Amino acid sequence: MPTPMHRIPAGHGQRTRQSARPPRRRSERDAAAKAGHLVMHLDAEPGSRIVENQAHDFAAEFLMPSAEILAELPQRLDWEELYALKRRWGTSLKALVYRAHAFGAFRETTHKRAMMMLSQHGDPEPCDLGPREAPLLLEKAVRLCEETGVSFDELVSRSGLPFELANEVYATAPMTRPRLAVDVSEGEKPTVPEVLTLFPS
Repeated sequence: MPTPMHRIPAGHGQRTRQSARPPRRRSERDAAAKAGHLVMHLDAEPGSRIVENQAHDFAAEFLMPSAEILAELPQRLDWEELYALKRRWGTSLKALVYRAHAFGAFRETTHKRAMMMLSQHGDPEPCDLGPREAPLLLEKAVRLCEETGVSFDELVSRSGLPFELANEVYATAPMTRPRLAVDVSEGEKPTVPEVLTLFPS
């Protein structure tokens, strides 16, 4: 029998004010929806319900491709399975419930019951998504620009982004840290660790 949702503490029954930085589940969904607008709606009138629905459908397919997620969706309301899917796909429980309903895995009554439980629970949702993804190519791109004579400051200036925002994004890149190996001869007691990490995180 699935674990009832109310057994998961995770801020049950508490509502929090939205912070200046949107939660990961929302920022990724919004970014995917913006990408949908760029792909499909260059000349469309903004604010149209049809246009917005298309962008959200694009975001859902982008973040949870039907060809992959369809076989993973539970056929009944099982919160433990939904928590696992939330961590695996990096999307909200509401998005997963909506996806399950859209594909027919959840009946209308199950969909409504799940949405009602999530609404009663409030924000933040149960089950943390964990740390945000780190941009893998960002550091390489910045270094390539520097090799061609374009500094990071100039790159930010050309992009038009606020420097604080650009610096925050760049700080999330997984930097390659140089490592220093220390050779220790036999019989000698090392006075330092065998491997020293420069610029420790």
